[in-house]
Amino acid sequence: MQNSTLMQWEQLLSGVRLRDRQVKDRTKDNEYDLRNDFDDDYSRLIISSAVRRLQDKAQVFPLDNSDFVRTRLTHSHEVATIGRSLGISVEKYLSKRKPQAFKEESVGKLSALLAVAGLVHDLGNPPFGHFGEAAIQAFFRDWFENEKNLRQLAEGNSQYAKQMQADFEHFEGNAQSFRLLTKLNGLVDEYSYNLSAASLASILKYPRSSLEGNKSRAERKAQNLGVSYKKFGYMTSEQERFELVRQYTGIMDKRHPVTFLLEAADDIAYSAADIEDGCKKKVLDYSIITDVFAEFFKTEDDRKLLDSFVSDFKQNTEERRSDRLDNAVQKLRIKAQGAMIHGVVESFLKLHDRILNGDFDEEILENSSAAKVREAFRALAENYIFPNRDIITRELVGGKVIRGLLEIFVCSVSADSIYQLAELEKNIFKINDEFAYSEKGKNFMLISDNYRYLMQRYPFSLQVDKQPSLYDRLLLVTDFVCGMTDTYALELYQKLSGIKL
Repeated sequence: MQNSTLMQWEQLLSGVRLRDRQVKDRTKDNEYDLRNDFDDDYSRLIISSAVRRLQDKAQVFPLDNSDFVRTRLTHSHEVATIGRSLGISVEKYLSKRKPQAFKEESVGKLSALLAVAGLVHDLGNPPFGHFGEAAIQAFFRDWFENEKNLRQLAEGNSQYAKQMQADFEHFEGNAQSFRLLTKLNGLVDEYSYNLSAASLASILKYPRSSLEGNKSRAERKAQNLGVSYKKFGYMTSEQERFELVRQYTGIMDKRHPVTFLLEAADDIAYSAADIEDGCKKKVLDYSIITDVFAEFFKTEDDRKLLDSFVSDFKQNTEERRSDRLDNAVQKLRIKAQGAMIHGVVESFLKLHDRILNGDFDEEILENSSAAKVREAFRALAENYIFPNRDIITRELVGGKVIRGLLEIFVCSVSADSIYQLAELEKNIFKINDEFAYSEKGKNFMLISDNYRYLMQRYPFSLQVDKQPSLYDRLLLVTDFVCGMTDTYALELYQKLSGIKL
């Protein structure tokens, strides 16, 4: 019996790499290298500087000195672990119950792919998390109010001008992740880590351009659009590579099925973990947690979670444990994550054919038996953790830092004469002497050598005078800023502002 879905797992798990347009034969150079394509991808990424820098990027609490609260790095490892667990359950079930759709030889690939996706899903996020994204968006909305800037952006790229403008005004960490993974690691060439097509497709939560996506909830409802239209997934500069990824994996204009599991793993990891961190930071207490859970938990299984939490806290109190709340919350987190994992696997398997036919475009977790568990954790985070004064203060500081850095470096890269035009064809890195000695030129030279090399060697487009376009130069700034850790961004801003040497 043939599998009749539009998307096929064999193609969805494509190991084709964009540089050579083919699957890598690892045994050619090492007969003992029997890893699958996604184990190979994971190995390339886990030791990369981009992943290491996540250790100093905030998950919820920016610039926090505690060794307990989660950073983007610890969160990413948790998402990778949960994703791998989801993948193992799904692939083993499918290989036994739907062998015509998911072949036995593919077992191991889905779980490895989800580990890769979980590790890198936040790789492009700027310092200070989502508040950093908002600061970048706000800066460019103001900046593009100047007609001169809009005209310069359109020079040589008039057909893409609106989309390029939207790339910045709706700046999105997911799109930056795709850019980083497909271009910005310049170890060999412009293909960055040269990952498999499936790994790249798996992180495309929003497989839309900046003009197609970014639809509000009301717009999506009115136009009958799914969650994949909420934001966007790739910059104009990476559109060609996005199309290649779609071609090799066969996802058409849909999400990759693995993306639904990645999104669920992300939600499972941070929703339950946020309250664990919130308790450690004294933002939450026993009564707040029980009141919120009582409001959402109505089914017998959900009530068991609440009863278990109450029982653990009571026992800890009787034993006079000083960590009575922290301990009870950690136990709750483990049980709640288990319930959500079960619900997600169950729902994915039920929705399998709809997902592979592109007929499902919602969040798996919200369509699972654990939907209310997720809602309860979201209510705790949105109503008690995120409004915390300490978080708000640090986010405001972060926003000011991001805006300050953008003002400095955007001013620098938008200068008229950066390069020595007479020598540009012979030496693409030759900076105009007058510019080099100016304040703008000195700021320009502070930008990462790797990013400047990639922009100058592999620009998306050139101006009439053969300099990299303004679009490329603005991307250079957002690449540089997004590559910073929270601490580095703060310290660089303080130095350049004369606050600290």
